[in-house]
Amino acid sequence: MEIGNHYYLKGNVVTDKTIYRNMFIEIKGGKIVFAGKKREEERRELPCYQAEGWICPGFIDTHIHGINGFDFMMGTKEGFYRIQDGLPSFGVTGFLSTSRTASLDDIKTFLLLNKQVAKEERTGAHLLGVHLEGPWVNPKYKGAQKAEYMTVPAIKDVEALVNEAAGILRIITLAPEILGNEVIQFLHDKKVAVSAGHTDASFEDIQKAVPFGLSRITHCFNAMGPISHRDLTAAFAALYLQHLQCEIIADGFHVNSKMIELLYRIKGADHLTLISDCTGTNQLPDGCHHIGGKMVYKKDGKVALENGKLAGSSLTLDKAFQFAVQHCGIPMEDAVQMASFNPASVCGVNDRKGRIAIGYDADLVILSNELEVENTIILGKFVF
Repeated sequence: MEIGNHYYLKGNVVTDKTIYRNMFIEIKGGKIVFAGKKREEERRELPCYQAEGWICPGFIDTHIHGINGFDFMMGTKEGFYRIQDGLPSFGVTGFLSTSRTASLDDIKTFLLLNKQVAKEERTGAHLLGVHLEGPWVNPKYKGAQKAEYMTVPAIKDVEALVNEAAGILRIITLAPEILGNEVIQFLHDKKVAVSAGHTDASFEDIQKAVPFGLSRITHCFNAMGPISHRDLTAAFAALYLQHLQCEIIADGFHVNSKMIELLYRIKGADHLTLISDCTGTNQLPDGCHHIGGKMVYKKDGKVALENGKLAGSSLTLDKAFQFAVQHCGIPMEDAVQMASFNPASVCGVNDRKGRIAIGYDADLVILSNELEVENTIILGKFVF
C-alpha cells in the first residue's frame, strides 16, 4: 500500500498491556510522532488509514530457524532474504535468526552470514541479532538436535565463539549442568542472555545458576525433565522462579493449552515470550521432508522425527498469538506484550521497538477482529 511518508492510522490500539479505543497514530519518517486521542478538526490534512480491527506493535520472533522451506543455516544470502521478506506476512517485524546444534565451523559460517546481512538495509523484517541454540546442550534431551555435535567446551571455546559473533549474539541456549556457572557469568558479562534448554538440570542447578546470569528458559517444558512432585527439574524452576523469562511454543502440540494457561496465571504476561521455533515447514504439505539436515514428518501441523519426537514446529508467530488468546485464556493485550515488548527487551531494542509510543519505530501489525494479519508496517512502510 502506498500512503506516503507522513500519515495517520486510526483505530483500536493494543500496547503496554492495555486496549485504547479510537486512537490516532501519527507516523512520520518511519517513527511514531503522536499517539493518542485527537479531534478530527485538530488534525493536519494528512492521509489517514482506518483500521477496522486492532493496531499492535509488530511481533518479534526470538526463536525461529526458518520459514517457507528455508533455514537460516542453509548458509546462503538468498535463503536468508526469503525468510526475512516472508516474515511480515505473519506480522513479524523483527527476529533473531536461530541456529541449531552443528559443528563449530558451521556455526561460525552462520554467524558470518548474519554479520553480513546485518550491515544491509532491506525492506523485510529487521534482523535484531542471533540466538544460538546449542551446541552446548545435554544429549539426554537432544530432541531433534544432533548429539554428535554436543560438546563440553573450555571457556576459551566459548570466548572464541562470542568474539566471532562480534556483538550480534543476543541469546544462547545451553545446559547449565554441563557448562557450569563460570561460563554463564562470562556470557552475562558480555550482555548475552543465557537460557536453559535441552537440559537435564535440576531445580537446584537452575537456582544456583541464576545469580551468575541465567535468566531464561528455552521452549518451556520441552526438552527438559518433566514436572514431578518429588524430583524437581528445570520445568519446575520455570514455574517457581517468578523472574525467569519463559519461551512458549503455543501450538497445542508442544504444550497443552491448559498448561500454558497455568504458566500464564503463575508468571504473568511480563515473564512469558511467545516464539514460533519454526523450522521452515510452515507451508510444506503433509508428508516426509528433508529440512535442517534431517528427515521430518509433518501431519496436521505437527512436525516429528521418524521416532515420533517433536522436531521443532510449523508454527508462525501470528498463529501462536491466536492460539494463546483463543485457547489458553490469555487476554489479547497480554498476548501482544508476550509477542512484542518482551522479545524486544531481550533483543535490547525495547527503547524503540515493542510499543506504540512517541519516538518508537513505526513497526506495527494490523490485525482483523479475528486476529488475522491484515497489514504489517516496518519503519512506516506498508510491507504486507
